Amino acid sequence: MVEPKRKVIIFEDNQNIQLLLKFFFQKRGFQVHVANDGEDAVSLAREHQPDLILMDVLMPGKGGVEACGDLRRAGIKTPIVMLTSKSYPDDKAFALQAGASAYLLKPFNTAEMEAAILPLLPS
Repeated sequence: MVEPKRKVIIFEDNQNIQLLLKFFFQKRGFQVHVANDGEDAVSLAREHQPDLILMDVLMPGKGGVEACGDLRRAGIKTPIVMLTSKSYPDDKAFALQAGASAYLLKPFNTAEMEAAILPLLPS
């Protein structure tokens, strides 16, 4: 029997980072869905039922912290990793208060990404 692929949704407006993350997750056997902003975060999460969500903090349309809050208020419990260049402690606190599971600073490397996501994925 073939195991179903894990799924990830990446909310990121930078195309270079989208490609990097898409490659990172596909190499690890994930099915990847990408969106440019957080406007449709709740509907996309319901549609694809991902195992993990990556969310940029600063995006056009709806930003990551607001979209994260929308997901949590909608009852979506999927782990959410915030990706950002915003390094102030208050920024991290706001994201965690909105329901983020982890907060990863850009630029990041593959070891940091692995360390951030592995504890969040079901075994």
